[in-house]
Amino acid sequence: MRQFVVLLFISLLILNGCSQEDEVISADPSVVDYEYLSTNEQYSDEIERWLRNAINSEDERIHSLSSSDDDNVYFYAKAHKRAKVSYLYENKEDIINKSLKITLLKGNKSEDVFIKVSYDSGLCCDNVITDVVDQESEF
Repeated sequence: MRQFVVLLFISLLILNGCSQEDEVISADPSVVDYEYLSTNEQYSDEIERWLRNAINSEDERIHSLSSSDDDNVYFYAKAHKRAKVSYLYENKEDIINKSLKITLLKGNKSEDVFIKVSYDSGLCCDNVITDVVDQESEF
């Protein structure tokens, strides 16, 4: 019986040590929110200038703007058809990192994505991660 108790105690210590490893949590969805926008609507002068420059650019890079008008972040991407946004809370060896992750699904040349991302600046974000996937199944 004594050996069983010792073995059980050692097993619990090992399991507890394993659960203390790096941790990534997708946190409360109310921390970040996003919406698709139309490129044909009217926006503030700052957003309009930025959006027109992004639309008229020759490249297919992901354009972003942290607006001073409304504390939101805007993303525009040519040749992409969908976007999703998530909040990641990461605890690596007691170092906390809070990230905003934008995932874009590649589309054809005639498609584009324009989104507005809102988030609680008290809870988010240390950095922005952008990810592009080619297949719907990866999205």
